[in-house]
Amino acid sequence: MSKLVITYKDYVNCSIQGLNEIDRKICYDTFRVFVPTARFTPQYKLGHWDGYTNYYTLTGQTFVNLLPQIFNLIDMSKYEVEIIKPDNLLETPQFDLIDENFLSSEKWGKGHRFEGQSVIMFDHQVDIVNKCLQNPRAIIEAATGAGKTLISVALAKKVTEYGRFIIIEPSKDLTVQTAQVFKDLGLDVGIVGLGLREFDHKVLVCTWQTINSMERGSSEQKLSANEILKLKENVVGILFDECHQCKSYHLQKICNTTFKELPIKWGLTGTVPKDKCDKFALLTSLGDVVHHLDSKELQDKGILADCNIKCVRLIDNSQFMSYQDEVEYLYNNDDRNNFIANLLAGITQQCGNTLVLVNRIAVGEKLDKLLKNQGIDSVFLSGAIKTKKRFEEYDSIKTENNRCLIATAQIASTGLDIPRLFNLVLLDIGKSFVRVIQSIGRGLRIGVDKKHVDIYDICSSTKFSKKHFNDRIHYYEDKKFPYKVLNIENWK
Repeated sequence: MSKLVITYKDYVNCSIQGLNEIDRKICYDTFRVFVPTARFTPQYKLGHWDGYTNYYTLTGQTFVNLLPQIFNLIDMSKYEVEIIKPDNLLETPQFDLIDENFLSSEKWGKGHRFEGQSVIMFDHQVDIVNKCLQNPRAIIEAATGAGKTLISVALAKKVTEYGRFIIIEPSKDLTVQTAQVFKDLGLDVGIVGLGLREFDHKVLVCTWQTINSMERGSSEQKLSANEILKLKENVVGILFDECHQCKSYHLQKICNTTFKELPIKWGLTGTVPKDKCDKFALLTSLGDVVHHLDSKELQDKGILADCNIKCVRLIDNSQFMSYQDEVEYLYNNDDRNNFIANLLAGITQQCGNTLVLVNRIAVGEKLDKLLKNQGIDSVFLSGAIKTKKRFEEYDSIKTENNRCLIATAQIASTGLDIPRLFNLVLLDIGKSFVRVIQSIGRGLRIGVDKKHVDIYDICSSTKFSKKHFNDRIHYYEDKKFPYKVLNIENWK
């Protein structure tokens, strides 16, 4: 029997020595990923780089988080395994498992559908928390509306028995929202970033942009070297919320450099990317996907709202030389914008609060103006609007009716908790699997008086719009969302 020596350098990198030549080649080929953007780089064009990232090298250098996959890939019965770890590695805490009453000492706040009641966790939330507690480096894929913030609260309460815990969000809005929920549920939480430096708390919430801001960032979020040290002090674990949104480079820098010594790294997401390159960045940085929960399962349990997707396709035979030409035509077509505004006005007046996601600020501004001209209570929100103002508008949906919020997908397609949305409109939302599924998630949360949402996918039959629409249809079928295509001929 051959001896296999696995040497940990930290909780990220390790080396494997002793694999025979065949097994070494299998690992090398399996964990070799072509980078789609490589062909646009000077190194690739000049022949200095083959375009591949090797997550396992022929010399046996690899990632700790890939070890479970490597063990499943080769016949381990041929080897006697020895694992060597440095003496200075932090010990991984051993956690007791929780039950549904773990947070029952707290009560739900105003506006929640369980307002005033004790916080009792759903079975799926208990399962997810316990999966994480049993797997110190892991990714959870759970659909929007599964209650990932409550899951984060439970994990934070367990981890802070051993040290501090950092929650990493993809945006300012989610940072503010998460910190508020943590405070409401009795945790000692502070925000780092957004002009705040609240280091003296057990739980810290910040954006990944803030942690990596020594390279870039505005003056209000940029951290000094000393502040990075303060951020890291006595931290034993980090949790990436909506981890799919963090770009590969930034995710790897945080997990594999800044916090490489931490034993606990978890990722929560509603959508693991399909792209192999992005997926490997997540796996090597955070660990394997150890739990999957999709929207259909939550809908069947009555935890998420039922939905119908109405695909409104405007028939248009116009042809264009490029994608950019087509986009400029669609976004500046007055007849099209007027039709869409009239549709939004009817939906909002007849069916209640509506969220419209757009890709361009100019389009949102045009639609907002057209709706206001019809007397609709509408507002347009983008990254240029202050966070406080945006949350005032989001919160208005809790009590107000027949409002139309128009927002850029960049700020409102992921994570935000706005339950009383009766209609969700996706306007030329594109072909990104992650963005489409996350966007639909904005409408699936159940409200006090809401158990169903109508989703409108608006597009045109022009070349690129049609192609992107066909991609989205496949996503709807994959997620088992019911849909119907409505072709509109006379819209001009």
